[in-house]
Amino acid sequence: MVGNEAVLASIFSFRKSQQEKRKYRKYGLNRNKEGSVRKINGKVYVDFLYLGERVRESSDLEWNEANARSVREQLDKIIVSIKSGTFRFSEVFPKSKSKEYFRGKEIQALGLEKAPDAVHLKEYMESWYNILKGSGRVAERTLFDYKTYVYRYLIPFFGDMTFADLNPSIFGKFVSWAKSQRYCDKEIKNESVNKILVPLKMICRSAAMEYGWGSGYNPFFGFKKLPEGDPYEKIFPFSIDEQVKLIKKISDHWRPYFLFAFCTGLRQGEQLGLKPEDIDWDNRLLHIRRAMTLDENGKRVEGVTKNKYSRRTIKLTPVMFEALEKQKRIYEQFKGEYFFCNTTGGLVNPPNLRRDVWWPALEKAGLKVREMKQTRHSFATIALSCGENPLWIARVMGHRNTDMIIKVYSRYVENAVGSKDGAAFDGLYQGIKSKNGEQ
Repeated sequence: MVGNEAVLASIFSFRKSQQEKRKYRKYGLNRNKEGSVRKINGKVYVDFLYLGERVRESSDLEWNEANARSVREQLDKIIVSIKSGTFRFSEVFPKSKSKEYFRGKEIQALGLEKAPDAVHLKEYMESWYNILKGSGRVAERTLFDYKTYVYRYLIPFFGDMTFADLNPSIFGKFVSWAKSQRYCDKEIKNESVNKILVPLKMICRSAAMEYGWGSGYNPFFGFKKLPEGDPYEKIFPFSIDEQVKLIKKISDHWRPYFLFAFCTGLRQGEQLGLKPEDIDWDNRLLHIRRAMTLDENGKRVEGVTKNKYSRRTIKLTPVMFEALEKQKRIYEQFKGEYFFCNTTGGLVNPPNLRRDVWWPALEKAGLKVREMKQTRHSFATIALSCGENPLWIARVMGHRNTDMIIKVYSRYVENAVGSKDGAAFDGLYQGIKSKNGEQ
């Protein structure tokens, strides 16, 4: 207890034998008998000064001479440990209501690092996110994801805990809780739970470094990542015949958009971020310099490309070039900021495009429902099956090297005719024009 509250107390003094006195002098154990043992409400209390504050704490022992003598000996040891700088309040009085107060005093006065049980997760998570936000180290879209994970899942579940509470058992309970929350009326998948735990692992590493806990602090030790399905099974590319059927069912305004998506494999954000000045019509070059993304609040904004390898220049094949020429005629009706636009010349909204154009066209063409990003997968698989050079494919798609191309799409290769410049691939799309009766 801290303070000078009025409590009736009697100070119990002891007669010391000569042997006891010699023992105390020999070991230097609190020779001046600092602090006192008191009887308060029938219990044995200690009363002493620590870091300039009066401490009055119960031993939980009933008052009698034997207990008082035992507590007096413990108090003498406390005084010695205070003078040597080894006393830690919470270790001696773990049930005290003042332990957090004195922990803070110890950190300030003794220069101690906070222990895991002294750092609360909610405050640290919020601080970590704000620092990350201001660092510029992650893309806006990633920041949006982390904000969602922290405020929708991590703080609601872990917010009242300290870092000392984290362990595999707690993580197992979190998994069950997270799955019960549901998203869009569906249970979130293992892949999503694993992603949610990524920033928590980063937060734990950050705290361990900041407070000097070292590598010994690893609450995830023994916790296994949840099993996930093969991510490559999500690849469901369109064959050329399917692309022909689909393109025919898309309205004139959107046809160049999807034809260009199929024959370039651009990420959707990259395609939507294209501006007229990114196209070098004379040299038939396309410069990818930006991408539409989401900010930390989920608002669509113009941002940087996924990585430095995604900033690239593509030499346009004839089919790519012709798709852009068709889009140019649409763009010139509105002359908006972005080259690909909605039916009023404004920024394309992907959810609306999916709902109002993509899904209806798939249904009309009699094709299985797939996400729009399958246009990118279709580019890679068709190009590989034509025998195009994986390096050319990787360059067009904005990959660092061919590793991803070979690892992900090689199973779809049907032949290895061999080509280095996209000619074989372009020939297939020339066939689309013929089937559509175009010149």
